[in-house]
Amino acid sequence: MNKSQSSPQLTGLPGDCDSPSPLRTSLSLDSLQVLDSEFYFEEIFEGDGPLGIQFCEINGKIVVRKIEQWTVASEYFGLVTEMILVSVNDSLVENKKMDRVLRDIYTIWGLQGEIKLKFKKPIYPEVTTALNENNLLKYYDKFLELGAKSFSDFDFIEYSDLVEMEMSVKEIERFKKINPSC
Repeated sequence: MNKSQSSPQLTGLPGDCDSPSPLRTSLSLDSLQVLDSEFYFEEIFEGDGPLGIQFCEINGKIVVRKIEQWTVASEYFGLVTEMILVSVNDSLVENKKMDRVLRDIYTIWGLQGEIKLKFKKPIYPEVTTALNENNLLKYYDKFLELGAKSFSDFDFIEYSDLVEMEMSVKEIERFKKINPSC
């Protein structure tokens, strides 16, 4: 029997024998709360006319209640209702009064016709967990667009929805673990 030699490239970066190789692991729900690229939407809005975002306050947080049609905000893909406002022009809004934040937004927008807003996307634990467990988390936004807010909402997902998301055959098979009737 011949023994295989291990490759130094499998231990990390070439020449760095002390570094462990990067392993892909499932994220815990706590880890999901801090993923900027997956759960935050940040955009510099610019244009003429009204910005078109209506806000409300829920549990001390400023939340997108409505995006008005035919306004600047309605032209930005990715902005959806229920997102929580995090910052205005890189200034955090947590613990600030809503009327003050809205006054700042409308003043900046009125003077410059440009504003940078950062939002936290709504996180639905059942949806996030199911997708993460099946290595499909990158489709989170697309499932939200289809209305998935709980595990039972996956029952309404059809095969054509998965194809439209451009899922691979292997990814569709993994989704069938969530919804076998799909």
